[in-house]
Amino acid sequence: MQSIKLRSRVDADGILRLEVPIELANLELDLVVVYQPVESVTNDTEKQEDIQEIKLSLKDSMAFVESLLNPPEPSSKMRMAAQEYKRSMGL
Repeated sequence: MQSIKLRSRVDADGILRLEVPIELANLELDLVVVYQPVESVTNDTEKQEDIQEIKLSLKDSMAFVESLLNPPEPSSKMRMAAQEYKRSMGL
């Protein structure tokens, strides 16, 4: 079982249309829908200044999700930095 997060809008007709990665084409899927209303983005300049949108290709999106689900082992430099941080924080 794998998870993928999608954001979509329910149209006025009450139908939810989902666009899924092409890799899922021709597969039979069981879907569980958990919904959470999202605050809509307005034309308020103050709010838009805080919003940064990054658009990724499908390949990049899949690589990003894969790295979150299966992160690489930390390098020796990363382990040393973590130990130094813990030491400096008295942990």
